[in-house]
Amino acid sequence: MFTEEGSLSGQLRVDMPTALATLLVVPHLPSFYTAHPNIEIELSGSDRRRNLLRDGLDCVLRVGALEDSDYIVRNMGNIAMTTCASPEYLARYGMPETLEDLHRHKAVNWINRAKRQVVPWMFQTEERVVELYLKSQLVLDNSEVYVAAGLAGIGILQGLNIFLQPHLESGALVEVLPHNPVPPRQLSLLYPHRNLSQKVRILPIG
Repeated sequence: MFTEEGSLSGQLRVDMPTALATLLVVPHLPSFYTAHPNIEIELSGSDRRRNLLRDGLDCVLRVGALEDSDYIVRNMGNIAMTTCASPEYLARYGMPETLEDLHRHKAVNWINRAKRQVVPWMFQTEERVVELYLKSQLVLDNSEVYVAAGLAGIGILQGLNIFLQPHLESGALVEVLPHNPVPPRQLSLLYPHRNLSQKVRILPIG
């Protein structure tokens, strides 16, 4: 684990959603490798539940509710969410003004493969958090394809700000129901042992 000079060495095997790897980890790797030249990171991108021990992973990064209760969970903070759609979609179907209006619209839904269930849409009202199940013609479990479907005008999206923001700033996507914001989702680091390894501790997560 350490070189003769005392620096960390070896391989760090990590799994996380591709969008998070692209936006939160990869930009920080040049400075990481300057500080830790003897570490090799094997980074796989997925949004599915993984068996850390069977798959030989040191840790996984996940967003939202967790089913991996057998592992140690470290809260890495919250990630903001946004509901949005393309201008082309809104020109065709109109801008929803209320939560009830959403039932007359098309959604691009996200499926939790572990539970084999569509993930509910969540909105904050003055009184409480509301969960809705919306009709859709497309159900996905890949974050990049999910955003692409929204950009293509297939339906309304509800996703992470971190990969929707560039499209919102360019006008390719438009925020929907800003007065009913989406509760933020927890970002969690999962690892199999009680003692967090030094290599996992230094993983660059921006």
